[in-house]
Amino acid sequence: MLIIVVSALIVFGGYFVWTGFLSFLEDQGNITAQVTRQAYSTGTAQSESTRRPTLYMPVTFTPLPPCQMFTVKVESAVYRSKPCQDNIECPRVDSMPYGTEVCVYSRVPNNPEWYIVELNPGGAFRDIVYMHESVIKAANPTPTPTLTFTPLPTISLTPSNTPPPTVEPTMTDTVNPATPPTPTPTLTPSPTPPQVVI
Repeated sequence: MLIIVVSALIVFGGYFVWTGFLSFLEDQGNITAQVTRQAYSTGTAQSESTRRPTLYMPVTFTPLPPCQMFTVKVESAVYRSKPCQDNIECPRVDSMPYGTEVCVYSRVPNNPEWYIVELNPGGAFRDIVYMHESVIKAANPTPTPTLTFTPLPTISLTPSNTPPPTVEPTMTDTVNPATPPTPTPTLTPSPTPPQVVI
């Protein structure tokens, strides 16, 4: 049984090798001829009305984030390919001596102890590595505002020597002839029932 399977595999394998060799000779050694024929046949199968021209889209420049200059504050600062301390998972790329200036883009979003550092800030290709915050410091740090208590202004009441303004009484009893006087209601006593004496 095993001999039959092995012999069948040899026969089929030989067939595929032989047909591949014949097509290679037919195409005169051009190994991309079959793919080119397929692309051409599917490209010409479309009608002229459905064929659309290929639009040329120029490459646009993506601006880099602003670069802040940091300096190495230890004797030898290690930079890594990933933001972690593990030597196996985050291999050490190299180290920099004290006082070397580096271009820092920002902190790593999911690990804020690490900075994203550009080794080639003026070059055409980005060379990104990661450095821990304990080995570099800002070259021109921005001053941080401090919380200082500003006292509120004090209000002191001082008596004044000027007397308060006096209000003169006005006469409101004058009748304006243009408006008729309003009648005042008169009170009428309610009748009381007669009293019977027994």
